[in-house]
Amino acid sequence: MAHFLPLGRNHLAVRVFEHGKEAVMHRVVLAVVVMVGSSVALAQPVRNRVERAKDRQDLRQDRRQRAEDVKDLGDVAALLAQFDAAVARGDAAGIGAVDARFLAYLALEGVEARREAAQAGQEVREGKREVRSDRRELGQDVALRRRPGVVADDARDLARDRANLADDRTDAAREQAARNRLFAMRGELLPLQGLADPASTSRKRALYAEVVSLAKGDLARTRGEQREDRRELREDRRETREDRRDPLP
Repeated sequence: MAHFLPLGRNHLAVRVFEHGKEAVMHRVVLAVVVMVGSSVALAQPVRNRVERAKDRQDLRQDRRQRAEDVKDLGDVAALLAQFDAAVARGDAAGIGAVDARFLAYLALEGVEARREAAQAGQEVREGKREVRSDRRELGQDVALRRRPGVVADDARDLARDRANLADDRTDAAREQAARNRLFAMRGELLPLQGLADPASTSRKRALYAEVVSLAKGDLARTRGEQREDRRELREDRRETREDRRDPLP
């Protein structure tokens, strides 16, 4: 009996020690979960403000771009009318003047197209970051066993940002194609500048009409982007209201 009593006490001490370790680990894990949840809860309002600010900035840019597109369309449509009038009069000098103005316009548009292609690429990169952020947030929702409403909202955000990323990639490809076409058109027009023979004027007229068509397409896309950015702002405002009504976790 004297031999087994110390072993029993040791065994009890070990069990008490192990139980103490488990309790400590449980408290540590709980603290980490609370810290993570708190950090996410604190970060969400900041993210909401950043997204709304970006939406408003995009809308301001849309308004500026729409005004520029309206002006561009009016300018090139007027140039095409001047070209037709000069051809009808047989005015070689007038044809040459319109040629020079179209080439100057295409040169400026080439610079603008390069800028827009770079901006479209930046939007694709930002879209990728937003999707990664949404995935992390959704993973945290699952890990922290947040309410189904919170998980559903973040899943919807992920789906929306994935769709936006697909749109951004389409826009980037279109901007690059437009840039390439503008350079090709300018290259084709350069050797025709100032020529007033029927074949040259016919080819130039077709290219100038294409410029007008491109300007109409730019304006239509800008209007579409403006509608999309307004929708984004409405959705981000809705998300902010939902976050305030249904705080984490």
